[in-house]
Amino acid sequence: MHSVQFPGLALVAVAACLGAPGASWAATPADGAAEAAPPTVLITADRSASGLAMGVPGRDLDTPQAITSVTMPVMQDQGGLTLQDALRNVPGAQTDFGFTGSHSQVFVLRGFPADSGTGASRILRDGARLSNYAFVPAFVEQVDVLRGAGAAIGTRAEPGGTVNVVTKAPELHDFGAIGVEIGENNAREAYADLNRVISAPDELAVRLVANHSAADQWRHVPDKLDGAKLAIAKGRGDLYHLRVGVEATNQIYQPDFGVPALNGRPAAIPLDRQLAENWQNSLTTNRLYDLHGDVRVLPDVTLSLDYTHMDEWTRSIRQSVSTQVAGTAGTFNRVTAVEPDGRRGIDSVALSLQAVRATGPLTHHLYAGFEYYREDLTLDSASVANPAINIFNPVYGRVTVPASFKFSRTTENLESQILSLQDRADIGDWSVIAGLQYMWQDFLYGTVGTLPVHEQRASPKVGLLRRLTPDQTVYFTYSTGTAPNQSPSSTNQSLASRHSQQYEAGWKSQWLDGRFGSSVALYRLDQSNMLSSDLRTVYAYDKTLAGTGRADGVEFQVSGALTDALSVEAAYAYTYSRFLVNSDFAGKATPDVAKHSASLWGHYQWDAHWRTGLGLQAQSDRWANEANTTILPGYVRLDANQSYEMALGNGDQVRLQLNVRNLLDRRYYVAAHLHVDRYILPGEGRNVSVAATYRF
Repeated sequence: MHSVQFPGLALVAVAACLGAPGASWAATPADGAAEAAPPTVLITADRSASGLAMGVPGRDLDTPQAITSVTMPVMQDQGGLTLQDALRNVPGAQTDFGFTGSHSQVFVLRGFPADSGTGASRILRDGARLSNYAFVPAFVEQVDVLRGAGAAIGTRAEPGGTVNVVTKAPELHDFGAIGVEIGENNAREAYADLNRVISAPDELAVRLVANHSAADQWRHVPDKLDGAKLAIAKGRGDLYHLRVGVEATNQIYQPDFGVPALNGRPAAIPLDRQLAENWQNSLTTNRLYDLHGDVRVLPDVTLSLDYTHMDEWTRSIRQSVSTQVAGTAGTFNRVTAVEPDGRRGIDSVALSLQAVRATGPLTHHLYAGFEYYREDLTLDSASVANPAINIFNPVYGRVTVPASFKFSRTTENLESQILSLQDRADIGDWSVIAGLQYMWQDFLYGTVGTLPVHEQRASPKVGLLRRLTPDQTVYFTYSTGTAPNQSPSSTNQSLASRHSQQYEAGWKSQWLDGRFGSSVALYRLDQSNMLSSDLRTVYAYDKTLAGTGRADGVEFQVSGALTDALSVEAAYAYTYSRFLVNSDFAGKATPDVAKHSASLWGHYQWDAHWRTGLGLQAQSDRWANEANTTILPGYVRLDANQSYEMALGNGDQVRLQLNVRNLLDRRYYVAAHLHVDRYILPGEGRNVSVAATYRF
């Protein structure tokens, strides 16, 4: 593979310049540092959404990009357990279709799916880019979302934005929690979270989290996950912090492909009807090792190092309906995809410098970073035809296990090196942001004989922010980005990355002495180098890079406490996303993207013990496939909960909560596979769960 050495040397050179004699250093804003991490957290490098966007600590108001942070207490109030549950609070975030169980991360941001080509979206975990990473709520502190192209610095972002899962870290005080949740259809969740200080003078602490999960089996497929996360952290005031950890998950599940479309709508069959007969469970095991550290090399210069390694093994048995049998209403052929031994390895190393420097009337917030990333995947797969099934009158038990399979191998090798430089220069009430990300990338995706593609590309970002008052800012930003295309071509050449550029204007405000915040963002997001069918070949999966697309949108968000008793989380997005140039779908709307989407959640604290929550989630009609032949009807889903919390003394607490999702038992559909309309995932009807948490 192609290797480039000098970006790391460039970062060292930047460090030398930052530390040059005679430099004048300004203090990092105290409010930004406080927002980045509480004093008790050992690793205090900025873990907020604004830090991911700008590279240095800062307020949301001073960040000229649309960002949202969803904390676990908010998810707990809403009874959420999945990444999709967290993203309901993010304007412009919608659900995509996945087939790797309830812990998969599949979503659409600003009208474009973040598609890795392997059934899951790419996300960040503590700043490291991962594919097919299982989302376990017991491991998570908060979910940060940066919307738009090139949103994150220091790593490559997906076209519509970046989702960063911030995991729990050791803290400098002893505490623990045990939680249990039981729901309908054998749903259950249990976790234990234990934090202990090994040595307070040495700032040494350890945290262990264990989790067992069994998802709701209302569609008659198992989905169980067991996991554990261990982290040890050491620090010395604000001089240095170091954290090492290991995380392991084992998931047993059966893929759920939902229901097919018929006559332009989801087929009118019972929502819980399962059409697959998988002869074996699918398995996914992940083993993840990480190291995070930072050291203050000068009074206001911090050097950070982050390393993550992940090993994944999968066995996948996926049966689904395929083509409709001609002349027989409601009868579909079935096919099983067999992948007995999938192996993925990921290494991510990031080195960065953050500093604040004053030069005359200007204050510079500087960031320089270098990331090395490598991902290798080998996947043997075979396809087997199965007996057809009538979706209105299914007959089961006719599927047999083949005596042998004919496998083909798909390989992915991705190696990238990214150098990022950014400066936010403050002068009075104005801030000017200028950044450049330069990427070197070698990428191979395809079967045996596929050739790699080498790319070098610069992605600039510029922005302007004006502070109207201490609690009101407006901004304009232009940003660009890249993301790999995973598809074969007729020349056996791996395809180059898709490119994106975005124009965004926004207004951010804080009200009621900072207890309540609001934001409005308008944007245009363009994509080029999008996949388009190669009409010169008969193979349907051969693609070219002739496609382009566009999304225009408006996003609105409010969050916070209106009174001492009433708190509200609300989000609304208008998203108009479509293909522009495409050999098959020119002018068509992007599937799984509703023009109107909204979420509202409010809770009222009656007294020191009782709290009531009520919320809704709504989407307008949206297309289920790229050809725009099947419509998913719009819906409004109402959720509610009631909780009771009691102090036991010595700081111990017990919390009991009753959750009711889809209170009015509405019929709705969560998402469809973006390429075909025969995979449509129904939403569950009214369901009830009870949860108990003991904190000590």
